[in-house]
Amino acid sequence: MLKSAFDGLCAAAGAAAFSVLPSFIQQYLAGLSAVHGYLSRRNPTADRGASSNPLVDDAYRESLAAGIQSIDESAGFHRLLAFASHFDVDVARDTLRVFKPAVQFTLDGLYLFLAGIIVGLILSNAFAFGCRRVVRRRRTYA
Repeated sequence: MLKSAFDGLCAAAGAAAFSVLPSFIQQYLAGLSAVHGYLSRRNPTADRGASSNPLVDDAYRESLAAGIQSIDESAGFHRLLAFASHFDVDVARDTLRVFKPAVQFTLDGLYLFLAGIIVGLILSNAFAFGCRRVVRRRRTYA
C-alpha cells in the first residue's frame, strides 16, 4: 500500500514537472528574444561597462538569433532538442526567476505529461529497489 502511494506521488510529481516544460520554453523564448533585441539596439561604443569586443557581441547576437529561429520553427520533440541545443544559462536563470507555471493543453503538453509519469515511476521504482537491497542486506548480516 505504501509503495503504491509512493509510486502515485512520484508519478504526479514527474507529470507536474514535465507538463509545465512547454510553457517554460515559451517564456524562455520570449526572454531570448528580449536579449537579442537589446543587443541589436545598443551602441557598443557608448556602453563602457559592456563587453569591450564588439565581435563577441555580434557572435552572441547571431547565436541568439539562430536559437530563436530554431526553437520557434520546431515543434514536438524537435522543439525540446532545439531548446537543449540553444540553452543559455543566464537567460534560463532570468526566465526561471519570473516563471509563471502553466499547463498547456496541447499535444506537447500531453506527451510531456505522460513522459513525466513514466520518469516518476522509474525513479520511484529505482528508489524502492535500492531500499529493498539495503533491507535485504541488513537481514542477511543480522
